[in-house]
Amino acid sequence: MSGREQCWVIHNEVVEPPPKIALTREQLTELHHQFIHDLEAKGLLVGAGPFLDDAGNRFGTGMIIFRAATRAEAETIANSEPYIAHGTRRLKLVPWQRIAGR
Repeated sequence: MSGREQCWVIHNEVVEPPPKIALTREQLTELHHQFIHDLEAKGLLVGAGPFLDDAGNRFGTGMIIFRAATRAEAETIANSEPYIAHGTRRLKLVPWQRIAGR
């Protein structure tokens, strides 16, 4: 890879107390996974996954790294992530430039 590729990191935080929504937690999780698979199918996904401690226990939320040329494009993509779109997580969008890796 030559040069830098503009990417973005969705590193979000849980909204407490959570808003009341029409979807179950399982439905929302399924939509979240579909969002990640859709990014991958479009060639935008760099990586995604939960945060785990050394014992394999989950803590916090996780992060999604994806490609987008501009902040406006990245915000549109990030705000369509189901947890964020339904208000159960607060978006923290961070620019990141990939200089190595696939």
